[in-house]
Amino acid sequence: MDREIILQQFETLRQWSRSGERAPHKPLLALYAIGKLLRGEDRLISYNDDIEENLKNLLREFGPRRDNYNPHFPFWRMQNDGIWEVTHANNIRETAGGDAYIRHYISLIEMFVITPRSEV
Repeated sequence: MDREIILQQFETLRQWSRSGERAPHKPLLALYAIGKLLRGEDRLISYNDDIEENLKNLLREFGPRRDNYNPHFPFWRMQNDGIWEVTHANNIRETAGGDAYIRHYISLIEMFVITPRSEV
């Protein structure tokens, strides 16, 4: 994969914001996933077994105080940013807003399958 394409995907990562406050969900999840890859771990990550609790802990530590941290949002939404693919995403029901129903989350994502949309 071309280094410039990968960098561009991260530079254009969409991040929710309101009144100058940005949600740290996507950047923290990306850093967490990159860390796993750098440690030589598998590029497939289980939401239920890995992401849910670990990202929630990172959000508590590095994000603003919240009643609910919603670690499932970036897991699903980052596929729209071209960072990764959710395996079998076509089998997951979405809400009217385009988010996956949390009970439909599958256990694996394919990380860094960054391809131009025409190749997907």
